[in-house]
Order: sequence, then C-alpha cells, then structure tokens
Amino acid sequence: MNLKKSAKGVRVKIRSTGFPPVRGSQSARVSLPGRRGFALGESPTRGRPNRAVPIQEPTGKFALTSPPAKPRHRRAAKRSPVRKLFVWLWCNAEPLGWAAVFTVLSLSLWFSPRTQLTRITVQGVPAEAHATVEQAIRSQLRTPIALSDAPRQIERALHQQPWIAFAQWRAAGVGAAELSIVPRTPEVLIEDANGTRIFADPTGFLFSPPNKNAQPVGGRIRLGQDYLMPPQGRFLEGEMRRALAILQAVHSRVDVRNPRAQVSKTQGIRLWLELHRGTATPLQVRFGDANALDTQLQTLTRILDTPTYKLQEWDYIDISTPNAEVVKPRSTPLGGEP
Repeated sequence: MNLKKSAKGVRVKIRSTGFPPVRGSQSARVSLPGRRGFALGESPTRGRPNRAVPIQEPTGKFALTSPPAKPRHRRAAKRSPVRKLFVWLWCNAEPLGWAAVFTVLSLSLWFSPRTQLTRITVQGVPAEAHATVEQAIRSQLRTPIALSDAPRQIERALHQQPWIAFAQWRAAGVGAAELSIVPRTPEVLIEDANGTRIFADPTGFLFSPPNKNAQPVGGRIRLGQDYLMPPQGRFLEGEMRRALAILQAVHSRVDVRNPRAQVSKTQGIRLWLELHRGTATPLQVRFGDANALDTQLQTLTRILDTPTYKLQEWDYIDISTPNAEVVKPRSTPLGGEP
C-alpha cells in the first residue's frame, strides 16, 4: 500500500492482497473531494451488482466481503407413485418372496398328474344302475378338477336321478375319492288298471327304481279306472296320499301281512290285509274318502286289537263315518279281496 501527499488531501490507493474475506468486519468510509462518499464494499455505480471489495480490519488486515445471499425457498418435490410402489416392495420383499414360493409350490402340486383325481369309488348303487351312474359322473369331470365345485356338481347331477335319495362326495387320499349313494326305499308299489307300475318312498315321492323287480316294503296301492298314474318326480296327493298313510299305519304291526289298498273315486279307499295269530284271518276295512283320517286310524287300531274269533265273523268293516262304524257279518267262507 502506497500513501502519497496531495495538496487537496491524502490520496489512498489500495491494491488487492488476495487475503480471504473475514466475516463480520465493519466497512470504513473514505471521503474523496469532488465526489459523494460511499462505503467500502458498496458499488459506486448505481445499477451494477455489488462486488466484493477489500476492507481493512482494525488489526491492519484486509478482508473481502460479499453481500449476504438471499434465502431460497425450495419447493418439496412430490414423490411419484412409482417410487412409492418401489419403496413398499422393498420394505415387504421378504413376506412377498415367501408368498410367491408357497404359491408356486401349491400350483405345482395342484396341476401335478399325481395329485389329480384318478380313482372314484362309488358305494350303494344297484347293479342295474352302474352304467347310468358312471355316465352321470363322467359328464361332470374336467381336467384339472376344481375340487371347490366339482364334487357339488357331481352330487347335483346324481340328485337329478329320481331313485337317488342322497349322494355325498368324500376325499379318500391322494388322487382318490369316495362317492356314497343312498337309493330311495320302495315303500309302496302303485299300479293302475293298465299294469303300469311306479313306487313311492316313505315321504310319498314317486320314482322308478333301477331294479324292475323291486318289491314294496309297506304294501301296494291299486288305482281304479278313474285314476291316472301320477308321473315320477312328484309327491302323492289327495286320496293316494291318504292311502299311503293307512298302509304305513298297519305296516308297523307285527301280525299284519300283505296289506293292500284300492283307491277309486266311486268306492273311496278300501283296505285288505291278513292278521296272523296262529291262523291267517283276512280283513277288509272301508275308509270312504278318508277325510277324517286321524280318527279313522284310531278306529282301525281298535279293530286290529279285536279278538280273532270276532274278526272271523265279519265280512268287512265300514268306518267311513267316524263314530258310526258299520260291521257286515260274514255270510260266506273266509275270503278276502273280491
């Protein structure tokens, strides 16, 4: 730094020393003749940006100062959905990996030929219906078999056969299954005047069993000329339903043999049976339209409890009118159904 004397004052000439600026220093103000004073560090020319100028510290050192930078308000960047998904996958990588492994193993076992159904065992099917049941099962099988719905489809297909009362699917190991079928019980045989035969189960449901020579358990119902044979797949109604209830009531007795009923619109319901108490005693009971069936069944029970020697004297008993029973004495030798 050089200091020279002048008539008008002291002229100060400052050269840059290259020292780094020191923060917090106060700027010195120097007045020059003929010019407006300005602080060191300020721009003497308006409109120009402030530049760093050296400032002499009280210690004699020089420092360069620059105006403080204005703070910038940066807007936070919004995280993209792809980045969020990537972060979630990264945080849940382990459970997702295990889930993928178990899924692949399950699918490989499911579609493996060794785990697919290869054998079905069917129980409870009469020999006459083997071909029908096998055809119904094969029509519902698909490859691969969806075990969630295929068993129910097979059961529904079998229930469409009127003679099947119950069908149930059960797994029996790897690649094997068991199918249990319960046929309907031929409780009563119904035969019309033309010889057409159909069976009814204990609930009155009509069906044709696979065995054409099946024998009824509870008796027979013969229809008159004025009655048409009802179709299978329906329930008995009207007088035929009441005739079924009469046969079921007498079938529970041990001493009753060969019960049979005849249903006609002109003669109503007539019952024939045989009482075996050492000797066979035929008995005929007439019910009419059997509208008061409960009361008539109670009367029938009292009649069947009558001693045998009295029953042998009666040709038939008319209980069509409750509490007004009529007994016809036997005028011919022991007979039965005309």
